[in-house]
Amino acid sequence: MHTFTIVLIILIGLEHVGIMGLELLGSDRLIANSFNLPLAEVERPHLRTALANQGLYNGFVALSLFLIIFIPGGTLLRGMAIGLLAGIFIIAAYGALTVAKRILWIQGAPALITMVLAMFFL
Repeated sequence: MHTFTIVLIILIGLEHVGIMGLELLGSDRLIANSFNLPLAEVERPHLRTALANQGLYNGFVALSLFLIIFIPGGTLLRGMAIGLLAGIFIIAAYGALTVAKRILWIQGAPALITMVLAMFFL
């Protein structure tokens, strides 16, 4: 189960790389559809700048998830994994309340499941 939990952490990291790519490089139409935003709003330069900033945050979340897998097992690994995954779940819950409910299933549920596994198997 330890290896399975690590694989899930890597998959969640890859998900955040994808989100980063969408927010930094996605077309206006793709971003509008993905985040349930009006196309005219997404085309505004200030919103694109804010999305790019958010994309960088997602990139650093992914990097953090990738880096923690190199921490030898024990309290530090478990604590870092649980902390990052809890943060992802909280952000997904906020996104579900403010943007689209599907965010809770796409980002929140995998993070919550992996966090529970990390509590027991890391």
